[in-house]
Amino acid sequence: MKILLCGATGFIGAETLDQCLKHNYIQHIYCLTRHELPTKYSTHAKVTQLVHEDFSQYPESLLDKLSAYKIEGCIWCLGGRSMASFKNKEEAETVGIHYPIQAANAFATRLATKLDPDKPPMKQKYPFRFVFVSGWGAEQDQFRSLWMWNDSRKIKGAAEKGVFDVADTSEEIKGKRCFEAIALRPGTVLTGGDATTTLLSEAVVPCIAVDRLAKCAIKMVLEGTGYPEKRVLENGECLGPDWAMINSLRV
Repeated sequence: MKILLCGATGFIGAETLDQCLKHNYIQHIYCLTRHELPTKYSTHAKVTQLVHEDFSQYPESLLDKLSAYKIEGCIWCLGGRSMASFKNKEEAETVGIHYPIQAANAFATRLATKLDPDKPPMKQKYPFRFVFVSGWGAEQDQFRSLWMWNDSRKIKGAAEKGVFDVADTSEEIKGKRCFEAIALRPGTVLTGGDATTTLLSEAVVPCIAVDRLAKCAIKMVLEGTGYPEKRVLENGECLGPDWAMINSLRV
């Protein structure tokens, strides 16, 4: 599979890129990023870096290039993990809502429509999957009163609703929607590994090791959830069966 990775220079994005490089079924990763990648990635045979400074728009030249690459899915890791990552609420809404919805619109109309639902799965994936890394407690209802983290939860929720709307109105090819959106709702994202403290934290509060989150995102872009109506994965579902197996062992 050829995938587009947005936000590859961030904490979650960098781990996702590492996991993609190790994955046998990921043929190539196209990294759409505002900053240059570290040399170990930019010179890697499986990576193509595309510097894109303004994620509020996607010029025809860029979309033509992405279309020529025959990209089959996108993992969206771009954006801060909390309001503290931004100068103000306006910037948070621009990055957290406007950017992913603009991307979803562009990819649904210009990339997803180039895929053929009749091709064998090992030759090409269908539909185009947009995996959006959202956040725990994301709230799509913008009028609901929330006790905690009101702004950040509603920003994530508004983005989810926007990309889901794009999926629901995407073009049908031979009776099948060409674009699918999946939202992952991790809690606090921890450094990777299976240290006892990490496993204990994952067991009692909404949190997840970054490597497990990356593996979940890759699994979703490759396979989807398996159910058309299932498009939100909460933190516990993102942990996956590997985590459950590890926690069944006696320490």
